[in-house]
Amino acid sequence: LLLVISSLSLFSQPKIIFDTDIGGDADDLGAIAMLHNYVKRGDCELLAIMSWSDDEYAVPAIDALNRFYLHPNIPIGTRKDGTSTSPTNYNQAIAKNFEYKLTYNDVPDATDLYRKILASAVDNSITIVTVGPLLNIQRLIQSKPDKHSPLSGDVLISKKVKEFVIMGGKF
Repeated sequence: LLLVISSLSLFSQPKIIFDTDIGGDADDLGAIAMLHNYVKRGDCELLAIMSWSDDEYAVPAIDALNRFYLHPNIPIGTRKDGTSTSPTNYNQAIAKNFEYKLTYNDVPDATDLYRKILASAVDNSITIVTVGPLLNIQRLIQSKPDKHSPLSGDVLISKKVKEFVIMGGKF
């Protein structure tokens, strides 16, 4: 029985949290599309999508993409620093042309959602994929114990995160 359980864990789906600065260029949109297709094929579990972007249409665009790919229940978190509008990105076009239900005010702060997911995860089981600036990650690292976990953010990451995949991060 132990051999069977060990074998199953070797082939378990990666559990991914995707952190994006969606809107400015196509890499984020392409990555979200790929992740949704991996979920559909059973190749990974997408636990949440975190938005670094402060664009007011970022959350609606992510929600529209989740709904388009038939995964409307994937949680979304965003940094809660207020919103702005950028006429040069594609978030507003996605939101205006595809169904969405969630806005900035409907989703939790990214750090809180990170901590909630990590606290309930099996040790060394989470992969965090980031595309763009790393402010959400910085805030997670610096976070203090809370209702989700008695661990500080850096300790929570060390205990729960198996792998970081970072593209284009700013430190």
